[in-house]
Amino acid sequence: MSKVFIYPVSDKESAEDLNSLEFEKHVYWYAEKRVSFEEGDLVLIYVSGNLKKIKYICEVKDVYKGGSEFELDLMEVIDDDTASLLDYWHLESNGVKNRLQSRLILNNNPQLCSYISNILLEHGYIDKDLCDENKDFIDEKKKDDLMGKLDEYKDILEYHKQIIFQGAPGTGKTRLAKELARYIIKGEYEPNIEDIKDRVKLIQFHPGYSYEDFVRGIVAKEKDGKIVYKVEDKILAEIAKKAKENKNSDLEYILIIDEINRANLSAVLGELIYALEYRDEAVESMYENEEGDKNLVLPDNLYIIGTMNTADRSVGHIDYAIRRRFIFIDIKSDKSILKDRGRELFEKVEKIFNDNLYSEFNIDDVMPGHSYFLEEDESDLILEDKLIYQIKPLLMEYIKDGILKPGAEEAIKNLLKS
Repeated sequence: MSKVFIYPVSDKESAEDLNSLEFEKHVYWYAEKRVSFEEGDLVLIYVSGNLKKIKYICEVKDVYKGGSEFELDLMEVIDDDTASLLDYWHLESNGVKNRLQSRLILNNNPQLCSYISNILLEHGYIDKDLCDENKDFIDEKKKDDLMGKLDEYKDILEYHKQIIFQGAPGTGKTRLAKELARYIIKGEYEPNIEDIKDRVKLIQFHPGYSYEDFVRGIVAKEKDGKIVYKVEDKILAEIAKKAKENKNSDLEYILIIDEINRANLSAVLGELIYALEYRDEAVESMYENEEGDKNLVLPDNLYIIGTMNTADRSVGHIDYAIRRRFIFIDIKSDKSILKDRGRELFEKVEKIFNDNLYSEFNIDDVMPGHSYFLEEDESDLILEDKLIYQIKPLLMEYIKDGILKPGAEEAIKNLLKS
């Protein structure tokens, strides 16, 4: 199967630089899957970050070492800075149009591959079978990319024991926490923990959450028609006990704390702030359990994954003592996963932030994430509902909170009309 490799370069690269580019670093995944460069394959080169600026169309020549080394023959230089990569396929006058037809589309960005493949299918350049073949490569690439990230986060957890995914609302932090938990427990990457709840617990913090709700506290129970009071272990003490009991079985246990910064962490954790750092050491709780034991232990096979909304100014910051015991990982929006209409809306909202965000804020901390712009069916109705009933109120609230400038209000109204 002939292939088209779509490759980004810096705007500064010249035609003379083409054969010095390290293509193999960007297509290594394909070589791993026995999809290497072959003579006659095409390489379309565009300016990184700008699909509307194509620079060169090249053909692979003189392949060595099974496709890991090769020379490029420059076929055409595109001088029109406004020429779209996708539009270029439709130009009847260009000399390589027929050679682009019915080829496998490959790029290290799976979303870009999917986007281009669908356009080519729509315009009859490839048939559905080839589009499906492209999809198989894309799905496998997405899986490999996610597995790589999950491996990285798993390594961090195994060493540091607790991490926090932080980012703007809608960036997929909770989903990622579930994916990571399942990956650690079962080696799978689906965001589903329903069938592993014996080893994975999820809880969401709120401002009223206390030590007695999270660790151990006194509860009132009815017994023989009377109210009696007893000390009861809560979710953290319970899962820590299970993890300790199964430590010799090499079983990991995971506690996911959603919206971890919405509670007063110093008060909620109490003496366990020490136990977070010194695993397997007993700390003395303020409450004695029914066995007469005050000690609590956080074993090293218990991992804690927190999520934190960086846009929420209504909650307190995490103090330095607690922050030192967690690894913070930034989760940013990924507009490459969005379809046409969703991407268009994302970019319009992004422009509102670029034009109206107060300087003390970082756009990555406050702009609604990609999940707000996902299209769930073929119609625009769900996306429009999200825009009207979720995105608009959030942006208006940002104006009230002093995150966006008052001038953004008119832009928001125009956004809804467009």
